[in-house]
Amino acid sequence: MSKKFFKSLIHLSRHRRRLYESVLIDVRQQYTGSVLGVFWAVLFPLLQLSILAGLYAVIFKVRPSGLGQWEYVLLVFSGLVPLLTFSASVVACSSSLISNKSLLLNTVFPVELIPIRSALSAHLPGLSGLLITLIIGIILERLSWQTIILVPIFWVLLMMFVIGLGWILSLFSLVIKDIQHGIGLVLMLLIVLSPFAYTPEMVPEALKFVIYLNPLSYFVLSFQQIIAYGAWPDFISATGSIILGLGFFLLGYNVFLKGKFEFFDYV
Repeated sequence: MSKKFFKSLIHLSRHRRRLYESVLIDVRQQYTGSVLGVFWAVLFPLLQLSILAGLYAVIFKVRPSGLGQWEYVLLVFSGLVPLLTFSASVVACSSSLISNKSLLLNTVFPVELIPIRSALSAHLPGLSGLLITLIIGIILERLSWQTIILVPIFWVLLMMFVIGLGWILSLFSLVIKDIQHGIGLVLMLLIVLSPFAYTPEMVPEALKFVIYLNPLSYFVLSFQQIIAYGAWPDFISATGSIILGLGFFLLGYNVFLKGKFEFFDYV
């Protein structure tokens, strides 16, 4: 597995400059014509996180043990950021091939880069949300300098999970059009069942298994433990994030390479 994994990374790294340039073009096109331009990449996640955090902290008045109001807001932020980033990136990935049919047989721009480009372009607001959350964590003195180095590691694992899943979904979306209609409902369910606004200790024992059946929970819990508590992720959360990130990246890459030409016949 490790040999195949590194081979796939080496192959993709050969096109890093072309990928970087295409992501920049894609991002510019997303915000072309708007008054605030790229500033929306910062403003939108800030407003989105603030609204949802205010909903749970002020209206629902949820409060885990040992956390004040601002600490709870940080807990919600650190859990929501990976969720919203995952959702936006997966949606962009899943429709990337359908939206770029002219590039499917392009020999200049490798087709396997198309879902990656979409994922990286769509995750810019999420990255801004992550930076905002880290700043709040530092101000509240909840984020330790010993664990802050883990944030980019788990962020990369999250993006590898997204890209691996995106490779598979984008390929099957060429044949099964229902994926585009149903993916929003599945993502909504996964987000609702994720423990971003509560801790596993607040869940009845008989229902805790639901948390760990949700793949997004492992990333949510990892980021919350790192940012909101300034601690290393527990073994289950960290292991789940690593397996999902590395495993889906390798699985998605192999599925895409083996099935791309067969699926392209349906375009």
